[in-house]
Amino acid sequence: MGTRLKKDPSDVALEEFHAQLCSYIMQLTDHDGEESPGFLDQRMGVGVDWENRLKQALSTCRVFVPIYTSRYFRREWCGKEWDAFARRQQEQLRTRPYTGNAIVPVLWVGPQHLTLPAVAAKVQYAHPDLGKEYLQSGLYGLRQAGRHAKYRSSVWALAQMIVKVAQQTSLEPCDVKLFQDLRNVFEGD
Repeated sequence: MGTRLKKDPSDVALEEFHAQLCSYIMQLTDHDGEESPGFLDQRMGVGVDWENRLKQALSTCRVFVPIYTSRYFRREWCGKEWDAFARRQQEQLRTRPYTGNAIVPVLWVGPQHLTLPAVAAKVQYAHPDLGKEYLQSGLYGLRQAGRHAKYRSSVWALAQMIVKVAQQTSLEPCDVKLFQDLRNVFEGD
């Protein structure tokens, strides 16, 4: 069986980051809280049709928040998720203009540990509100170095950015049929 018995500490840290980010987003918005304001594909239960659930989440989310790690860019489905969201933005641009890109990347590790595929390199991940330490180490790096206050302030700044981008872009939901024949946009880089 290919199942890991024990979670990798970085997976636990990612789940904790997601929970904190969602909590901050709840504080910044009028989200009803019946469902989480964010989707993390690692939280899908056993027996769930994960591909359809993932496509449904991608068809309705207001902002796409990829977590930049080397593993992320090597995973086929992560490249397909990016393709799906890019198609959705293109579809909206075709039918009615929106005001910007609804992708807000998160540096999990410092950029010196990453080789960004061309599609990801086009998306700005540096922002002055996140600070120099975030840009050098990423969120996981801040956390592991014991820089908890800087970590929390960076997560808060990311939550504010995500809410602002959601408000500015007003990305409309799309039909999941748009996501047929997805391709891994990270391949070939």
